[in-house]
Amino acid sequence: MKTLSLSFAAVALFSAFGSQATAYQNVFDTDGYERLTNYTSGPVSSALLTGEFAHNFEAQLTLRGEGAYCESANLYSANDGRHIVNLGVKTIADRNTVEMGVAIPEATLTEKKVLHVSCYDAAGEWYKVLVNVPGAPIVDWQIELTPAGDFVNQPYSYGYHTAYHISSHLVVDNQNNDARCSVLADRGVSLGLFHGEDRKGPFHSDVFTLDTVVDNKAKNPVLYQILECENAVGKTMAVKVFNLTDPNSIYTYEDQLIVK
Repeated sequence: MKTLSLSFAAVALFSAFGSQATAYQNVFDTDGYERLTNYTSGPVSSALLTGEFAHNFEAQLTLRGEGAYCESANLYSANDGRHIVNLGVKTIADRNTVEMGVAIPEATLTEKKVLHVSCYDAAGEWYKVLVNVPGAPIVDWQIELTPAGDFVNQPYSYGYHTAYHISSHLVVDNQNNDARCSVLADRGVSLGLFHGEDRKGPFHSDVFTLDTVVDNKAKNPVLYQILECENAVGKTMAVKVFNLTDPNSIYTYEDQLIVK
């Protein structure tokens, strides 16, 4: 009988703790992966993604009335639910806000995430406030140059191709509706990469193709292009430099993709 009593006691104790451990309410983000999220219930009225760079996540929550507070926060992968990093939280009482920030692991910069914040309302009710966090923009830029004119040798200087054919295929997934892309530098050679323009936005995702011949009137020894896409949490920059000084071909001199 003693063993039976202990078993019933253990079950009762487990049930009590199990019930307590799950006694919170989820407050979901229904606004998508946007910079600002508004909540109609719970201890938080809004969440704002305030960081500028993908390596350093920052957010600010506005509390709903006096007495509400938040005590901890964690970032999880939106893809498979694994834990990425925990965040410290800081309450700014006179502004009724909660601020948080943390460094993001390099391998997860472009991955969509969900921020879980443990908060309480003025009555002491426990809530898990969820915030959708986009990854940095995903940029896949394939571009090829081939000679399409004459090659001019210049004494005491670099030779150059008088014209070249460009085949470009640019795929952008900004993971956020209020995102923008633009060409940061082209050294005077505008290719109109974004459907004939040097910038596009706001937009979520698109595919941009280019098939054209460029007349090298400026006698440039290189084609130099830098584009950047920016969303609510970070920026992705693509750098392409082509060498035009080889009489027989045009080859890639620099090819970088940088998440900032």
